[in-house]
Amino acid sequence: MAPTLNPDVVQRLAYVRFLYREGIEQSRQPAPLRSRAITSFHDAVENYLGTVVQHLGIDVNKAPEFIQYWALIKPEFELPKKDSMKRLNDARVALKHNGTFPSEHQIEQAHRTVEDFFTTVTPKVFGVDFDSIDMVDLLTQPETVRLLREAQTHADIADYPMAMAGLVLAFDALLDHYSAGDRPTMGPSPFKFGSKVYQGDQPRVDGASSQTNGRLKKLSNFATAAQDALRVISLGIDYPSVARFRIMTPPLYGYGDGSQRFVNLHSVRELTADDYDWARHFVIESGLRASRADEIRELQERNFQKNWNPQEPFGERTWPGPAGGAPEADEVSVFDEV
Repeated sequence: MAPTLNPDVVQRLAYVRFLYREGIEQSRQPAPLRSRAITSFHDAVENYLGTVVQHLGIDVNKAPEFIQYWALIKPEFELPKKDSMKRLNDARVALKHNGTFPSEHQIEQAHRTVEDFFTTVTPKVFGVDFDSIDMVDLLTQPETVRLLREAQTHADIADYPMAMAGLVLAFDALLDHYSAGDRPTMGPSPFKFGSKVYQGDQPRVDGASSQTNGRLKKLSNFATAAQDALRVISLGIDYPSVARFRIMTPPLYGYGDGSQRFVNLHSVRELTADDYDWARHFVIESGLRASRADEIRELQERNFQKNWNPQEPFGERTWPGPAGGAPEADEVSVFDEV
C-alpha cells in the first residue's frame, strides 16, 4: 500500500501537473514555438520521477540520468513506457543541443505518451487520480483559491457558464489582492495605480450627462482601462492572455444587494469544458506569476511597522556627495599629451 501523501508531495505533484499543462499550451502554438512543449513535457516527467523516488523512500545519492529512473524504481514499482520516454528524451536532446525542431507528430505523440504515463502510474504509486491533483495548492492568494475551488464545483456538474463566472471573480480577486491587499498596515500598494474610478463618481459622465462631458468620459474610460492594464503588467501576467480571458468569459456586474450577475448570452451558453480548462489554467498561472510580488508587499509591511508611530521625530540627513569629500581633480591642458 502506498504511503499517505504529505503536503510536500502534493505540492510537487501539483507542480508536475502545471508543467504538463504548460506543455499542452505550448503544443498549440505555431511552429517553431510549439517545440518548447517537448522540454516542458520532459521537465514534467523528470520532476514526477523524482517525486516517485522520494515518495517510495528510494535512497539515491544524486539525481540519476533520465532513463536510469526506470531501473532505480523497478524494485518498488515497474514503470511503463520506457521506450516511449526514451524517444521523448532523444527529442529533447536533439532540440536543446542540436537545434533540431520536433515535428508536429512527435509533439502530439509526446503529449499522449506523457498523459497516459501520468494517468496510469499516479493511482498505483500515489493512490490518487492524476486529474484530481489540484494546482490551486500552489497559490498564495487565499481569496483566489477559495473562488477557484467554488468555480470547480460548477464545472463538476458541467455548468461551464457559472464556472467561468467564478474564474472571473477569482482573477479579479487576484488583482485586488495586490492592489488593495488584505493587511491595511502595509500602507498604499505599489500595484494600485491610483484610486479606482467608479460610475457614480462626480461629475457623472454616464447617461444623459455623457453628451455634455464627452471628453471627461473618454478620459474616465481610459483611466479605468489603463489601471487594469498596469495592474496586470506590473504583476508579470501575460497581457494577450488576459485579453483572451476577458473576451471568452462573461463580464460580471455588481448590484446593490451584493450579488454578482452576468448576461447569459449565446457565447456564454456555448462555453465548453476545454474553454474552462484553459481559463482555469490561466488564472492559476497568473497567480503563480503574481506571487513574486508577495516579497515586495511583505517588505513594505515590515518597513511600515518599523516606521509607524515613532517615539520621537525622525531626523534628516543631507546628501554630501562622495564619502570623505570630493577628490581634487588634476588639471589637464588640451595641449598636454595624454
